[in-house]
Amino acid sequence: MLSTTTSLDREEIPEYNLTIVAADKNNSFYKDIAVMLVVVLDTNDHAPRFTQIFFTEITEDSPVGHTILQIISIDDDIGANAVITYSIIDQGDDVLPFSIDKTSGCITVLLSLDRETQDHYVVKVNANDSAWSISTDVTIDVTDVNDNKPVFTKQVYTATVTETRAQEVFVMRVLAMDADLGQNSQIVYLIDPPSEQFWVNASTGDILTKQPISLLHQSASLSLSITVVASDCGNVRSYSNSMVIVTVVQYNHFPPSFLPFQPLLSIPFDIAMGTEVVRLTAVDRDSNRSKSNTTIEYSLAGGNASDFFVINMDDGRLMLNRTLRQSLNSLLMLVVTAKDQGFPPLSSQAVVQFEVTGENQFSPQFSETYVTFSVPEDLPVGSVIGKVQAEDRDDGVNGVLSYSITSGNKYSPFSLGQRSGLIILVERLDYEKQGVYRIQITAKDGGWISKTGTVIMTVNVSDVNDNPPVFTSSQYTASVLENSAVGTPVLQVRATDADSSANAYITYSLMASGHSGQFAIDSRNGTVTTLDIFDFELKRSFEITVKASDAGNRHSFSVAHVNIQVSGVNEFSPAFLQHKFNLSVSENVSVGTRVGKVTATDSDEGLDGLVFYLLIGQSRWTGFVVDEQSGEIYITADLRKQGYSHATLRILAKNRGVITGLDVDEALVHINIVDTNDPPEFSSVLYSAEIREDSLVGNSVIRVVALDQDSVPEWSRFSYSIPDGNVNSSFFVDPVSGLVSVSAPLDRELWPLYNLTVTATDQGSPPATGTAHLVVTITDVNDNAPTLVNTYGQVKENQPAGTIVARLNTSDADLPPNQGPFSYWIVQPASGRSFTLTSDGVLSTSRPLDREVNSVFHLSVVISDAGTPPLSSTTMFNIRVEDENDNPSAPRNVYIEVKYYGSAFLGGFIGDVRPEDQDAVDTFNCSIRNGPLNMFTIPDGTCDLWSSPYQGEATYNITIEATDHLHPPVNNSIYVNYKGFTNASMDSCILFYVANTSVEHFLSLNYLKFVKALDSLFNLQASKTHMFGIKPTGDKVLLLAAVKSYNGQYLNREVASSISAAHRKLLEAQSNITLSYVTSDPCLVNPCLNGATCNKNVHIGPEVFVLESPSVIFVSPQNEIFSCLCSAGFAGTLCELDVDECDERPCEKQSVCVNNPGGFRCHCKRGFYGLYCSADVDVCLEVHCQHGGTCLNTEDGVHCDCSPGYEGEFCEHSVNHCASAPCFQGNCTNGLTGYTCHCPFGEKLYT
Repeated sequence: MLSTTTSLDREEIPEYNLTIVAADKNNSFYKDIAVMLVVVLDTNDHAPRFTQIFFTEITEDSPVGHTILQIISIDDDIGANAVITYSIIDQGDDVLPFSIDKTSGCITVLLSLDRETQDHYVVKVNANDSAWSISTDVTIDVTDVNDNKPVFTKQVYTATVTETRAQEVFVMRVLAMDADLGQNSQIVYLIDPPSEQFWVNASTGDILTKQPISLLHQSASLSLSITVVASDCGNVRSYSNSMVIVTVVQYNHFPPSFLPFQPLLSIPFDIAMGTEVVRLTAVDRDSNRSKSNTTIEYSLAGGNASDFFVINMDDGRLMLNRTLRQSLNSLLMLVVTAKDQGFPPLSSQAVVQFEVTGENQFSPQFSETYVTFSVPEDLPVGSVIGKVQAEDRDDGVNGVLSYSITSGNKYSPFSLGQRSGLIILVERLDYEKQGVYRIQITAKDGGWISKTGTVIMTVNVSDVNDNPPVFTSSQYTASVLENSAVGTPVLQVRATDADSSANAYITYSLMASGHSGQFAIDSRNGTVTTLDIFDFELKRSFEITVKASDAGNRHSFSVAHVNIQVSGVNEFSPAFLQHKFNLSVSENVSVGTRVGKVTATDSDEGLDGLVFYLLIGQSRWTGFVVDEQSGEIYITADLRKQGYSHATLRILAKNRGVITGLDVDEALVHINIVDTNDPPEFSSVLYSAEIREDSLVGNSVIRVVALDQDSVPEWSRFSYSIPDGNVNSSFFVDPVSGLVSVSAPLDRELWPLYNLTVTATDQGSPPATGTAHLVVTITDVNDNAPTLVNTYGQVKENQPAGTIVARLNTSDADLPPNQGPFSYWIVQPASGRSFTLTSDGVLSTSRPLDREVNSVFHLSVVISDAGTPPLSSTTMFNIRVEDENDNPSAPRNVYIEVKYYGSAFLGGFIGDVRPEDQDAVDTFNCSIRNGPLNMFTIPDGTCDLWSSPYQGEATYNITIEATDHLHPPVNNSIYVNYKGFTNASMDSCILFYVANTSVEHFLSLNYLKFVKALDSLFNLQASKTHMFGIKPTGDKVLLLAAVKSYNGQYLNREVASSISAAHRKLLEAQSNITLSYVTSDPCLVNPCLNGATCNKNVHIGPEVFVLESPSVIFVSPQNEIFSCLCSAGFAGTLCELDVDECDERPCEKQSVCVNNPGGFRCHCKRGFYGLYCSADVDVCLEVHCQHGGTCLNTEDGVHCDCSPGYEGEFCEHSVNHCASAPCFQGNCTNGLTGYTCHCPFGEKLYT
């Protein structure tokens, strides 16, 4: 029997392995062994136990059913005894928002959480194994999420401020609260939309002005509203806004001020209650700017009369509120306040005193009803004229009198003492203006209901001699005929005196002067008469001064000036200096030519001395005229047509007016008309002709004919020439026959009309020339092919067949009928299967077009004109297919490299991230769907990606949704890599010149391969590379890279350049590019042109370049690696531009400037030399004029002035006088200075 010897505990030893030995008691060597396994069965003798203290945090936006944590407990028992169930112990009235799974112990959210309502829970969880129960506290803290937006303390804030002069003035503070915690509850304020007048402190909510605010146009106030937005700082921000209304009012500068009033009022003791005692009025100096500042309220502020009176707050009327019968002979005092409604409100005070009196029984009385005073008009101002006085039998204030002028004192020079009754002169008196004043004076007592008495005062003003005589004019003008008798009246002057009686008596006299002895004046009436006989020819004017004196005061006078003109009398007649004149004139002078002048004189002066000339008798029809004022004789008709060689003119000289027979003189003028060499006359002054433009040289055009009727043979022989209008020397006129012919090929399109001047010049000395005009019209032939006016057209893709592309328009330099109608056709129909062209030039499509397949078509179009024979031309017509949005967008993967200089990228535009799309004109709208929104933004309506400032190295992955507004949107994957570089990078940079590529092509196809190849190369050197710059340079792309070893030191640029150059073929093969140079010195590739000096100068420019391609965008500052010092005459970044020195016009003397590379050259005119052609050379030293000719050196060139009988550039030819066939009959023999005609009946020489 196996039995236990002690209590078993399964939890300590769950089983026993027993070895049982059975031995023979008699022989111990006989035994057997058995092994027994004793398993201890479990009993539920252990309670569950928790292994830890449970604490967790959960966000308040955790959804219902979300598992918070799992409660774990252990039980040393096994089997059914170790099955534990969990439950939450009820905590009374508090409903917990959690539940627990009884089997797993997982606590889940049962109800929605709100941290702002409760942020801490202690949940008692019970663990039960059916026999034992234990519990533990589970602490659950609810953490905040940004589920509350800021809330303003007011929906609408109002504030009133005065107009400001300071830049920044505090207005008010707005306050918003956020029930969230931490960053989610931190509030920043902003004004949206921004205001020009106000700004808000983002942290405190203080609203301040941005600028001085003033009220215009005298406005009383100005209401301004802004919207203040409060935003928390959560990852997903919440906003709220509030309206702030700011009323700007005018500043209240001045308090009200009381208008003057009687400070001590006497009122009777029996005045009725409610009676208005006085009305106080206050005014505000702000009244011209604001109505609110001038709205004044009145109130009582103190004094022992406060119980007796009330005041109307609106108009200041003070009224009795309590009987005064108990206050007889008392003195009461009242303080009144006037307050305006301005901002800030201002006030002022006034004190009113009241004397309570008895009844006013008597009126003031004057001792006389009328009183009179007499004063001289020169009484000094301030003098007392007199005094008025009245009496009143009342006592006290009822008997106190005041005086005033109640009528008659309008514009009066008197004042009256209010208490004294003294009458004082306040303005100067003037008897001449007013001699009597009648004034009513009133005496008034001081009773509440005043009583009055009156007196009439008369003031008589007596005259004094205080006015001098005054002439009616300060300047007189008169005239007198010459030869007038002594005593002839000239004029009468008159003066007046404003004084009266004897003070106004006037005497006249002449003041001593150079002419006063030739005139006299009547002392009583002012009549001026002559004392001399005057001669107009000797003296024509006199100046005298007359004086008007006051008889009673010799120092009182005035003067006037008299100008006396002597009028002339016609005493003399005109007389010619000579009575016969002999003149000569050539018969060929033009009409209006001056022939000569006759002169007559007249001894009279002025108008009477003017002489007028006129022709009389038959002289008026001889072809001459005489100027009536100057006596000059002019030709009025063609003298050659008059037919006579002599003319006699009778000329009369006269004065103005009608001829009386005694005031004239006559002269004869003999004019000899001299015969002259008249020019040949053409049969017509205007000839016209037409000729075809294909006429051959030598073809005749027209014959011009001239005739010379001079009798002298040399004057009648002439030759023809064309001196003007003969462009390109197109025509020639035979000098003898006048036949005009073609001398050069004609082209109507270049010169359709010639206006030729044809001359006929005789052999006179000097020669006479006749002129005619010949208009030659060139007629058209079909010698120009037609050309298209416009060779470009466009059509939208996908348009139906038959859509018109263009209506071809053609020009032809020829004239109809050698122009249209034009015919059109396409030369190569195979290349133009997409288009059809009608014979009249309408080009249209023959099928729909697809721009993405073919965006440009080139058609060979033939145009033929309608001329005879027809001409044609072939022109390439170019058609551009315009895009439509007919292709969906495709996703795009873009790698953006942002390279920045210094410590941080300053932010800005980093690339266009629109999707791939075959269309060219689509507009896209992009938005960020995934990625840090606080780091990147895209403005509405664009796909421009902008970056915030960034410091450090990082790569961001952004998903951007893009749509073309027609097809389904697509998502672009954008990778943005930030990496900075420093001065050390630039100092250690290698320069790679990539040949035969563009930046876009390199970035799209080769950039990533080259970076990888370069990294692989220098990984072998335990270094890494950084490409920080890309720069286009003509047909090459320049790459700037630096190499840094793993120990942080930059590899020397020469070493790095040598390694790269040694593995150039490897880099080219791995990146599929061609490297033209690999160097560390940019000047080694000789970038500067035209002999300029290259200086290495690696530096960073101010601009940031964004280089774009479909797959890679490279953002970096502007890199400059060298500078060029240009030689003289060159400019530009690479000294590639030749400076045109000719722009400064350096060449002188009308020479021609020619610009050369790096300089210029002046092509001098003949006779000048030097760098600027400024030196003059005497070319005549090198020119030999023959036969006695003289060399002339002028600015127009060198000319030989030939001796008679010679001509030519150097006078090398004899003149052929017989060339014009001057001999009508017989033979002509040429001579040195003329010719000889050998006539049949004798011989005569004409030279």
